[in-house]
Amino acid sequence: MADEELIKKFVELHSQTEQLLNEEKLKEAKQTYLAVVDAYHLIEKSQLERFHKELAHDQVTQLFKKVNETRERVRVPWHLIAAGSLIIAFSILVVINPSIVGLAGLDNIMRDKVDITFTQSKIHQVTLQDRPLSLSASGEFVGNVKLFYKKGDKLELLFDSQKSASENGKFVDICEETCEINAQSNTVELFAQVEENSKLTITELSYAVERKSNTPPTWTGTTRTFKAEKGKTTTIDLSKYFTDAEQDQLTFLSTSTDGLEVSVENNKVTITPSVQGSKGIVFIASDLRDVTRVPVTIEIK
Repeated sequence: MADEELIKKFVELHSQTEQLLNEEKLKEAKQTYLAVVDAYHLIEKSQLERFHKELAHDQVTQLFKKVNETRERVRVPWHLIAAGSLIIAFSILVVINPSIVGLAGLDNIMRDKVDITFTQSKIHQVTLQDRPLSLSASGEFVGNVKLFYKKGDKLELLFDSQKSASENGKFVDICEETCEINAQSNTVELFAQVEENSKLTITELSYAVERKSNTPPTWTGTTRTFKAEKGKTTTIDLSKYFTDAEQDQLTFLSTSTDGLEVSVENNKVTITPSVQGSKGIVFIASDLRDVTRVPVTIEIK
């Protein structure tokens, strides 16, 4: 598919998902979102310029948040919602698009709660969770104040009470000259310029970080065939069959099929067959960044 067609397809699917959300067709919206993720994968692997990929990344992230917000309205438990930004499930009987295997690093924005108050001009050193590639600040102020990121001998403006957007003495995620900083470490220096009878309080620092490499969950089971009896319940502990190299906490899901009642609670899959024979389903594990799908066979006697 040509690069222009990739963008067109992505925009169309994105619009369809938003339209379905507006119409409160939640199940259809979540299924269409899967296709949006698939389209994003194609853009990410294409020869398109970087800004196209970053824009698509932002759009997928924002769309996921919109889809995710529907969970309260439909009263679906959070653990049944697809892991992180990867799978969107309407219920535990999930249908997964087989072409989607993961979307790593969607959420590469970190937020650190802080409580830093300046009543006079001075430098303050802050150690963040990770090395920031950008830097934004949220907080409140009285009077005339400015906040800078100190990069060597250079000061880059973060917030200016007379210039930056603010409301009722409060500001959120402001980054005047610091939307790209590429700091050399996770320790940064902030310089506050505070005029007489003024005050500046920083409540949160948000920043982009480099996307980390990640290993998907691994199937370590010695078999992909499980036995069950018609009319009786069989429970399978998926934590005994999947592992994660980074020791990330895993979220588990399962597909279902005719003749099998399947439910998932935490790491356990419960299967109750209503027919005899051989049935195929898919066990799914996610570390909130990547997904591993393993087809298994249920032999029912």
